Amino acid sequence: MILINLIGGVALLLWGLRMVRIGISESWGSEIRATLGASLNNRFKAFLSGLGVTMLLQSSSATALLTASFSGQGMLTTATALAILLGADVGTTLVAQILTFDLSALSPILVALGVAMFTYSPGGRVRDFGRTLLGLGLMLLALKLIVAASLPMRESLVVQQIFVALGQDLVLAVVFAAIIAWASHSSLATVLLVITLASTSALDITVAFAFVLGANIGSAIPPMIATLNANRSARQPPLGNLLFRICGVAVALPFIGMVANLMSPLEIGYARQIATFHMLFNIALAVVCFPLIDRMVTLTARFIPRDSEVGDAMEPRELDRGAFETPLVALVNAEREVLRMGEVVERMLRNAFIALKKNDTELAKRTREMDLLVNEFYDGVKHYLTALARETLGGKESRRCNEILAVATDLEHIGDIISGDLIRNIQQKKLVTRSKMSLQDREDMNNLYQPVLKAFELSLSVFTSGDVAMARQLLARKYKFVKREKKAVMNHLQKIRDDSSYDSRLSALQLDVIRDLKRINSHLTSVAYPILEDAGHLRNRLRRDKSGSEKVSRVPPRAKVSTSS
Repeated sequence: MILINLIGGVALLLWGLRMVRIGISESWGSEIRATLGASLNNRFKAFLSGLGVTMLLQSSSATALLTASFSGQGMLTTATALAILLGADVGTTLVAQILTFDLSALSPILVALGVAMFTYSPGGRVRDFGRTLLGLGLMLLALKLIVAASLPMRESLVVQQIFVALGQDLVLAVVFAAIIAWASHSSLATVLLVITLASTSALDITVAFAFVLGANIGSAIPPMIATLNANRSARQPPLGNLLFRICGVAVALPFIGMVANLMSPLEIGYARQIATFHMLFNIALAVVCFPLIDRMVTLTARFIPRDSEVGDAMEPRELDRGAFETPLVALVNAEREVLRMGEVVERMLRNAFIALKKNDTELAKRTREMDLLVNEFYDGVKHYLTALARETLGGKESRRCNEILAVATDLEHIGDIISGDLIRNIQQKKLVTRSKMSLQDREDMNNLYQPVLKAFELSLSVFTSGDVAMARQLLARKYKFVKREKKAVMNHLQKIRDDSSYDSRLSALQLDVIRDLKRINSHLTSVAYPILEDAGHLRNRLRRDKSGSEKVSRVPPRAKVSTSS
């Protein structure tokens, strides 16, 4: 019964942590992403960003996964990402310091207030804040339950023998705590459990310090495992952070007895001693390791092989469903997979035009086979987001989930256009090899192809950043493209009128290619509309023509666009 009650208390603690993370990420998720993304190459700013984000999310593991995703996308350097993780390690210790105070009296108040705000609020940040308060209240209630469950452990001979054995082998105690922290995906929960056990005199202070060191190692393992299939840039920060912690624990472990003796004269309880030791260890680790970041970047680069330019680098990677407990991390994982999907589709477009110019049927065949890879990406992202949508998601997270799936769908359609229509045109071109395209037609097609390639890069940037200015730029490029497309069609029709001997099959091929480029560009531009609508830069107008029929046009407020555009 003692064990069952203890497990129930720990489970409630983990659930409370999860509710706090969901509430914070839903309410301030965009600000958290912006804070980490704005760190760039300023390591001190990155350290403070990691500290602040972790205090909000109450999980250094969640911060590590977010940072690894940004590093894998090239938004952060490996050195900056390591600085963020060092700050995250310190941030989780400050949360532990706060929770060591006796706040159990606040538990019923926070639970009641959180339920009221979550249930009766119309939505938005008020509802998310209610979820956060409810999570904090459950955490305090869980700590109270753990204390009540652990009190009889002082009288248990079995428990005493286990703790005595761990006290005689501190390395085993470190490994034991690391396993618990890895299984719970939270060093904070593990440290709070250790503090609670020590406060009831069921655990010796030296063994408690060893448990704290083990918890620091264990919480660094899940991010490293979750990024095993990611690219090199995403794998380096979690590995470097784990190596930093292992080295720090190896240095600190022989001296924990001395530290315990130094802290024993202080008139503070066991709980405060453990929390202080946890904080001082991570602060010392950050101070010592901060100047060694560049060397760690070099070391991890030696351990992790370079990404393959083709083959494995293009293969779909299994999305980590363990990140569902932090939806913000899960959404970033899906974004990263969609970006990799976009790289494959962009390569298909480049290959298709090379094959079209050179009439290379072998390259066309390989490009068509790449569409199967795109379909694998799409199926993986769709199933991942569908499973995520079954979780408890807020309004913002649900919208972002739909936006990611919409972009993945657009990319899948582009792949179908390339593998179907463009590749079929290459096969048709073999029937008209004696006919040659005019210089004007070649120039017009190239003037359409190059903007589509630029739109590809800009579209993916808008997708990841959500930048309004970039979205407006993407939409403006669409209007320019439409004008070029109309001009190209008019030039081609004029050519046919002037030259009655112009091959009709080659003419049909050119018009089909122009049409396909227009369709691809439209799919790429669609990512800008939700961003501009949320920012209030688009508005719908109902216009009646002379015949009385209604037309809907979407017009940016600072630009006049014809209805035909």
